[in-house]
Amino acid sequence: RVENQQYIHYRKGALVMYLLRDQLGEDTVNRALRRVLAQYAFKGAPYPRSLDLIAALRAEAPADKQALITDLLEKITLYDIKTTGVTATRRADGRWDVAVTVDARKLYADGQGKETAAPLNESMDVGLFLAEPGKGAFSQTDVLLLERRQIRTGVQVLRFVTARKPLFAGADPYNKWIDRNSDDNVKAVG
Repeated sequence: RVENQQYIHYRKGALVMYLLRDQLGEDTVNRALRRVLAQYAFKGAPYPRSLDLIAALRAEAPADKQALITDLLEKITLYDIKTTGVTATRRADGRWDVAVTVDARKLYADGQGKETAAPLNESMDVGLFLAEPGKGAFSQTDVLLLERRQIRTGVQVLRFVTARKPLFAGADPYNKWIDRNSDDNVKAVG
């Protein structure tokens, strides 16, 4: 029964592996997977458990990513990342000052549906675009800027300077983090 249990996310496994690859690097994740395969491939019991994969990831990951592994694989962690406003102002030199306002938080759920706020301080993608990501004929040529910025709990304004005016902007635009409402990550420029 999963009614009214917003913390249940059905694509979590794929999202977690994609995010681990993004945050730790593909080589690091592949080394961890090779470590598990080397220990358990073509053998009988005892079979590998999720704890074995977690241990292999921890052995390969740097110290500053250990908490992320805990959040993604050992806790029920939800992120609420919302782009609440985007402005673009033309400068005298023809470039654009862009301000992206993001409201973000991290929550832990206990399995019974009770959620507890936790401090958020993660490096996330922030992007400026000529078209909305994931809609229509969006392509790499529609990306004006994509860079990592530190996203913390609460409201923050991220500032950029671009040669062209973006039409859309947002934090976690490709929905890598387990977000209860990923539709509000990107917003049209106002």
